[in-house]
Amino acid sequence: MNLARPSEAILRALWGLALLALVAAAVAWTIEGRLGAPSVVALLLAVLLGGIAIYLAPEQARAWIQGRPFAFGANAVLASAAFIGIMVLLNILAVRHAQRWDVTAERRFSLSPQTLQILSALPQPVEALAFFSQNFQFAREDAADLLDQYRHYSNGKFSYRFIDPVAQASLARQWGVSQDGTILFVMGDRRQQVTLYTEQEFTSALVKLIRTTQPKIYVLTGHGERDIQEEGDNGYAQVRRALEREGYAVEPLNLAVTATVPADAAAVILVGPTRPLLDREVEALKGYLNAGGRMLIALDPALQNVGAGVTESINRVLADWGIAFRDDVIVDPVSSMFTDPLTPVAGRYGFSPITEKLRGIATAFPAARSIDDSRVPSDRFRAVRLVETSNQSWGETDLGALRQGLSQGRLPGPGGKPVGPQALAVAVEQVNGKGRLVLFGDADFAANQNVGANLPFANLDLFVNAVNWLSESEVLIGLRQSPSATVRALSATPAQVRTVFMLTVVAMPLLVLAAGAMVWWQRR
Repeated sequence: MNLARPSEAILRALWGLALLALVAAAVAWTIEGRLGAPSVVALLLAVLLGGIAIYLAPEQARAWIQGRPFAFGANAVLASAAFIGIMVLLNILAVRHAQRWDVTAERRFSLSPQTLQILSALPQPVEALAFFSQNFQFAREDAADLLDQYRHYSNGKFSYRFIDPVAQASLARQWGVSQDGTILFVMGDRRQQVTLYTEQEFTSALVKLIRTTQPKIYVLTGHGERDIQEEGDNGYAQVRRALEREGYAVEPLNLAVTATVPADAAAVILVGPTRPLLDREVEALKGYLNAGGRMLIALDPALQNVGAGVTESINRVLADWGIAFRDDVIVDPVSSMFTDPLTPVAGRYGFSPITEKLRGIATAFPAARSIDDSRVPSDRFRAVRLVETSNQSWGETDLGALRQGLSQGRLPGPGGKPVGPQALAVAVEQVNGKGRLVLFGDADFAANQNVGANLPFANLDLFVNAVNWLSESEVLIGLRQSPSATVRALSATPAQVRTVFMLTVVAMPLLVLAAGAMVWWQRR
């Protein structure tokens, strides 16, 4: 059957529609991630339209193939294919040798120094088994991003894999997993379960795997101390949770009921007592310390609600160590918070594992007393000032004059009192023994209201680092992320990911190709 040769406009329209259908097929294939019905239909349409154009004007197609424009076009296609191939190769290399840079000011997408330290010190390989079904896709992406960071920084000692608990129900039962979205951290025959996908939870699980035993921290009670269960501003609930995340068991201890410190105590904590210790409690604590015990004492100044005899009773516990709390209030007019000279902001730290990671980060002490470390016998003990105030500070002992001056809106001068750095926190350890001691001239600094995630101070790190040093858990000493500052990942649906891919990998090269085609069309 002979057909009349169609007009040039009709042929151009056929070829244009065929090319458009071909592009539509490619776009549909990229978005769906497979050769689905839309891409197949578009591809068949492109073939059909191209076939019709060739059938209607075969001599034109033959002349076009044998002509110079086809040769130029073929060269352009080959050059474009080479360019795309190079881009694909560069993407493959980037995926296999990925590097990370966190340019946010708050380092929001970086793991904390403590997590990095723990990952580098893993004694055995750890595998995370993440049980996520199709119903947990968004949570899975967040968990996968965080797990990938842990693997990246573990020097090959951390790996993970996802398991669908619905499709692989027998495997989930084998591991005892009944809740979708559960992650098991497995090291040898030990395992820890996590259902929250934050750095704190993941690192806490690693710490509990590393520890072969759970150290016990006893918190003294019965003298008006800070309550480790209280969630209010003055409570210590955040400290308790931080210690529990690091694998400690935190328990109360009342020496009025139990005459001695339990033998399994990794350390004893006394924070903010407002009533004096009984004589037998003093003797029990002295005996514990001198026998190689570990103790942390944080004592508010007498300016606050500290009863008579409290300082004297605690100093009797410390007498054999040559260190004592002074009955004063530190005044620091140079380095203090919000023009309040009674709230020193310290950035001067001594050389100790407790403060090694705090360089460049301030700690704040709302009303503190100084510590007298001038009489520590150096042949028996090593003492380090952990935190000092500025050179312009002093210890005010005339609390009546200080209260009167503050009520009148003025700050009394130092008078004849010595001016210079005051010891806010001191660490002492026995030279020929295992005994360790950490003193803080303030108990407020680690209360809930002063360790919040919105504060720029490292108060919580300082306190928990001190406990880790006392219990000889130096591997855990570091900087922790605040509880609410979790690692955040950018979540996107598969369609959104493919859209971004289309715009950056497909659309931009196509624009270049289109520009080239326009130039060719004008010059043909």
